Amino acid sequence: MPPGGRQPTTNDHQPLTHPITMKRITFLSIIFLLSPYSFLLTQEPKTVKLILSPETTYLTEPQLPDGRIDYLAAINKQLAAQTTPENNLIVGVFSIIAGEKEVPFVRRQFQLDEKEKAVLEGEVSVYRNQFCKMLGLDAPPPLDSLVGTTPGFFDEPIKDYEKELLECYTKEELAPMLAKMQDKEKDYAKSRLDKGEITQEEYETRIKEIEVDRWYYRGVISDQWRETLQRPWTAEEFPYIAKWLASTDEWAPKLLDVAQKRTGYYHPLLTNDENSHLVYEALLPYAQSLREAARHFGCRGNFEFAQGHFDQAMENAFATVRIGRTTRSNPGTLVEDLIGIAMISMGNHQLTTYLTILPKEKDAAWILQKKQEYDAIEATMPSQRVPTWYLLERCGAHSAIQDIAVKSAAVQEFFKTCVGNETDEEIFAKYEKLFNGDTEYDWNEVLKQINLFYDDWEEMLLIPNRQRQLRAAARLEHRAAEYGKRNADSSDSPEQRATDFMLGTLSPAIEPVMLAIARSEWTNQVTSVAFSLAAYRADHDGRSPDTLEQLVPKYLAEIPLSPYTDKPLRYIKRQHDVLIATDDEYELDGSEEEVEKKIAETKPGGFAFPTHRHFVFVVVK
Repeated sequence: MPPGGRQPTTNDHQPLTHPITMKRITFLSIIFLLSPYSFLLTQEPKTVKLILSPETTYLTEPQLPDGRIDYLAAINKQLAAQTTPENNLIVGVFSIIAGEKEVPFVRRQFQLDEKEKAVLEGEVSVYRNQFCKMLGLDAPPPLDSLVGTTPGFFDEPIKDYEKELLECYTKEELAPMLAKMQDKEKDYAKSRLDKGEITQEEYETRIKEIEVDRWYYRGVISDQWRETLQRPWTAEEFPYIAKWLASTDEWAPKLLDVAQKRTGYYHPLLTNDENSHLVYEALLPYAQSLREAARHFGCRGNFEFAQGHFDQAMENAFATVRIGRTTRSNPGTLVEDLIGIAMISMGNHQLTTYLTILPKEKDAAWILQKKQEYDAIEATMPSQRVPTWYLLERCGAHSAIQDIAVKSAAVQEFFKTCVGNETDEEIFAKYEKLFNGDTEYDWNEVLKQINLFYDDWEEMLLIPNRQRQLRAAARLEHRAAEYGKRNADSSDSPEQRATDFMLGTLSPAIEPVMLAIARSEWTNQVTSVAFSLAAYRADHDGRSPDTLEQLVPKYLAEIPLSPYTDKPLRYIKRQHDVLIATDDEYELDGSEEEVEKKIAETKPGGFAFPTHRHFVFVVVK
């Protein structure tokens, strides 16, 4: 059964069979006429019979003219059913912030040459119109009404950052900032020389370029922007960022309103080519815009906090958590879910920082009211379910197999464009060996085997115990890794070799994904407890409790369980720190140098990561 209980619409006992005529061709005929695979251009057409049933293709409609399943259309239909144009977060963002495909045009303020205008009128406008239609809107917003949310855009060559910075700093003040940027670049060039990655001549050329490169003015802005996202800051510290932030005052309230009121999420999954139905070619331009919105809330919230506007600061942090939660409520892709997790983490970091350094005038009642608002946001998402992106992961593998069987050139081109290093080249070579020869495949058997793997994955997602779920995820991760290691020339059946390649190449890193989900759950619990600790400190002259039990029931209804241990959160009060840890991996008694170094480097309210999983939360310092 598909996630969410959605049954296939065709009769399980009457699979549909479609004969599909296929001719294998390479994607760049002229180049491949000279390649080892040029013989493929003269291959005779083959007939492929795909059995369309839940056992093979999982979904059985809608069908394309050649008999394949249009998985993108099926997934979009299911996702769209969860929202309306009025409550869709993406619609609100779409009307304010430039998407990834629009950014080059918006940020260059429409000072385009003829070639750029042609691109705008072609690919971008076609995509925008299609995207808008699928959102249920009459027309896309005008490009000149959209904004970019990051200062110091790296794709704005027309801007004079030196001039802008000199409006906020003297040349003497700016000089050490530029020198710092140049020194970092020189150190990087030297490290490449030492590793043998560049020659002495290339190194000397690069050093000369560094001396005159004007990129460093943008680098100064970028560094300051990152700093303002980490902690409260003032206009005296970062006058350029303060000036930029003031320029957002007109549209910032609209963005905040979108985050507060829009509780649905649907990002249409479209490709650049309207005729392409390959799932892995789907684009996510406005998912990235959400992350830009979260950064804006972080910068503005930190500025408001430094001004003493604590309610406004909290609202901006809550907005970041809200858009993360809303994104995670109905993500069509794993990427979107991870973006949502990242945004929630950003908001949680804001909140724990604020709660650590709140002034004494903010009493326990005010803090507990804010805790109630935070907990209400967290309550909007069920804790146990099969995530909506899982359907795309399953169907993405089926989509790729169907396309290899029917139109292998499109998939071959997709793999070829992904080649960026030796590992990618090895994968592409394996793809060529498997699918660009004379081997005959029973594609239905391949589809069945892939289905079985994803059945196991779905069962893992439904395990209620987080510890058991993580162990099961590790086993699946190991299986996928083993598939990827197998040789294309092995003695296994052709179908097994094809299955091994697809699962070893296209299935995501399962264990890290589940660890990220568990980590997000853990930080949410800790952030809620951080409110309780702050309220306790407000009532006890700044002192922290000796144990979490002292918070119950006045400040905390009950002590949450760690998703890593299924035991109450581990709390340690030390001389200068109050820590909450995931488990018992570390003593946290001052004897572990690695951990203590991380804690010492962490700012009040921040997170310390001794390893990728066992990490410590610094509540007070």
